[in-house]
Amino acid sequence: MIVHELDLIRKHAPIVYFDAAEPFTPQLVGHAVLRASGPSPSFDRYLSLRLPDGRTAAAVIEYALWTDWDIDHLYELEHVWSYLDEAGRLIHAEASWHGGFGALVQEGQLVHEGDRPVAYAQPGKHAMAATPEIFTRFDVMREQFRLSAERNGRGGLLVGNTIPGRIEKNARRDMLANAFLRQHAFTPTWRFANRWDGAAAHFLPVRELIDKIPSRLEGVLHRLEADRQQRPLWVVLFDLGDTLMDETTEEKDAANCTERADLFAGAADFVWELRRAGYLVGLVADTRPNTYRNVLRQHGLWRAFDVLAISEELGCEKPDPRMFEAALRGFGLRPDEANRAVMVGNNLARDVRGAKAAGMKTVWLHFNERYPTSPRDDAERPDREATSFDQLRQVIGELS
Repeated sequence: MIVHELDLIRKHAPIVYFDAAEPFTPQLVGHAVLRASGPSPSFDRYLSLRLPDGRTAAAVIEYALWTDWDIDHLYELEHVWSYLDEAGRLIHAEASWHGGFGALVQEGQLVHEGDRPVAYAQPGKHAMAATPEIFTRFDVMREQFRLSAERNGRGGLLVGNTIPGRIEKNARRDMLANAFLRQHAFTPTWRFANRWDGAAAHFLPVRELIDKIPSRLEGVLHRLEADRQQRPLWVVLFDLGDTLMDETTEEKDAANCTERADLFAGAADFVWELRRAGYLVGLVADTRPNTYRNVLRQHGLWRAFDVLAISEELGCEKPDPRMFEAALRGFGLRPDEANRAVMVGNNLARDVRGAKAAGMKTVWLHFNERYPTSPRDDAERPDREATSFDQLRQVIGELS
């Protein structure tokens, strides 16, 4: 590339304002200059030099903003397009928004600082708009954006449409990414004070950037795997009835499915606390499908669990090892890694016996004496026990 073209690219590089608490900002910027209308080299769109107001641009510069992470997955590639006239002046700009794109125009005016377009990034997700008010003006959107940043880490490894078939996506890799992301959950401040200067970024041609993405992602995953090997405990599994949910409060329908029930004090908070600490969380329960769905949704836990191993969906009940093996597979764990998981349940014969047979650690969490309280043999003897979520918190800490 000739020097003056790179100077032009830097001159019109975007400025993006992020939330003050945003943990991830762009690390690399791929660039391409188009002097005729044509397909984008790194985004699913056609770039037309014919502008919405009828003018025709002389060129458009594509900026592909690479960030290893957004708040929900590994792989993030957002875009800004700067449109220039024959004199090399900025006359229009657009930015990506959740797979689409929109003009960086507010009240009919291009949002810019000098020759550079300005965008505001959605907290956590990085979709870009011409004004931060789009994220804060309406209560319903503000709440959705807040929850996406706070209850994050479900997307795992995203294989974007720039690199299909060039990197393997599987349950193990997804869970590695999710566990990392949960430790970076944040509550947006709605103060867009974190100014990212695209002109100061590391630039490279967009094709070169795309070529680097698979190896870059492989490097991130390798580091995550190495870090996880240092942790003795990766996964916490829960039973539902009389472990998280108080069975004495169940209200059932004619089909014997629970429509509503109370959780034990501290149960929901503890599940979210585990996620924020980087644990993977699963439910291994003998229950009707509508029961667990109703109860989890009632208490805002529907999105909290990574894996759901439910008896009626699997065609077996605890202590059948298939229940626990299904959970391990869902997390991408091998059988020889079962001891990196702990099963928390109230039933010695079902939860403890089944989990121990699968090679897992076990915690007997009991709030009452509705089920037998003495193990019949060593196979029902738990590694630890607790009678409250405060005690369970301490036990999990010790096992970790």
